[in-house]
Amino acid sequence: MVSKRVLLFGGDGQVGRAVRARVLPAGWELGVSTRAQCDLTRAGDIAKAIRDFAPDIVINAAAIADIDTCERDYALAMRVNFEAVAEMAAHCAEANAPLIQISTDYVFDGSEGERPYATDDAMNPLNTYGKSKLMGEEAARHGIHWHVILRTSSVFGAWGQNILTKTLHSIDTLDEFGAVTDQISCPTSADAVAEALVVMADAILGGKVDGFGTFHLCGAPPVSRYDFLQAMIDAYAPYTGRRTKLVPLRAADIAGRVPRPAYSVLDCGKIQRVYGIAQRPWREDLITAIKTYMENRADV
Repeated sequence: MVSKRVLLFGGDGQVGRAVRARVLPAGWELGVSTRAQCDLTRAGDIAKAIRDFAPDIVINAAAIADIDTCERDYALAMRVNFEAVAEMAAHCAEANAPLIQISTDYVFDGSEGERPYATDDAMNPLNTYGKSKLMGEEAARHGIHWHVILRTSSVFGAWGQNILTKTLHSIDTLDEFGAVTDQISCPTSADAVAEALVVMADAILGGKVDGFGTFHLCGAPPVSRYDFLQAMIDAYAPYTGRRTKLVPLRAADIAGRVPRPAYSVLDCGKIQRVYGIAQRPWREDLITAIKTYMENRADV
């Protein structure tokens, strides 16, 4: 059987680990590039990774996704989320290997009221993270014709540092903490993102020619950040018996808070039409992620 060589950047992140945990399609040979193996801030590492593995397709799940880190270190955010993507796109074009780039709902400003964002809506990010990811999108678009940009939202999983693992740590250590009631999005499990990446990559490797461009993927239904964190408290309680108090806050009342879009729900119709990928209920995925977190707690 002819192997399909798939190179994954960000293999040690939450989405990367979710891809690695999946049963992959027959014929796949997955090359995993972790931060230790390929430092996106180090000149030459990206070119070497692509040259050495000779992929048929590249998935980039690597990013600086922490909002506050990006705001504190603009140069680092731009290096990893923009410049590294430009390098990947250029080397993918040379290798004739399509690039799948993960992006974010934070490329939007949330000013559309309660209308979900379509894939071709105008971008206007409010913070450095969103700006760096917008520029990463443009680098992919202009650097290689055969690209996929997959925007997602509030990604959570059992591994690494993300909204779920940070919140579970807060539940373990604090009697109360706050969450905003006026930020609405659609949480998405890392496993749902990984599933979509595998489906899309396998279809492209199988000759699908109408699967390129920009797509949205998020969980359902929309929820406020406050209600999302409350759902975490409820789902975690059977394991710990803790019922940490969640304090409702308004975004404007938090001094120094980095701006986020107030409403960044994504319209996922296109990915279902083109790839047959449906939105997954985030509450079910949340229960599964917490179960996995508890089973592997020593490794988290």
